Amino acid sequence: MALLSHYIDSRTNAGLTTDNSLTFAHGLPADPDFVGVQCITNIVTTTNHYNLAAYSDATNVTVINNGNTTSPDFRVFSMVAHSIIR
Repeated sequence: MALLSHYIDSRTNAGLTTDNSLTFAHGLPADPDFVGVQCITNIVTTTNHYNLAAYSDATNVTVINNGNTTSPDFRVFSMVAHSIIR
C-alpha cells in the first residue's frame, strides 16, 4: 500500500468562487493519467450552477470553476495509473 501513495494524490479544498481557479503541485513522479473532482458538501441551487473542471501537467493540477456560483468543498484525485498496472 505504501507504493500506491507514490502514484495517487488526494487533496481536499474549500469551494472555489465563480471564474476562479486553484493550482497545486501534485508530487507524482509523472503526468497523471487520471484527474477527478468529487464534491464533498452539498449546495442546493435553483438558478445558479457551478462547473468544476480539472487538468494536469507533469508538476501541477489546476481546477477551474466556470459556473456562476461558488462551488461546494471538493476533493481532487490524481493518479499515475500506468505505473500501477505494469
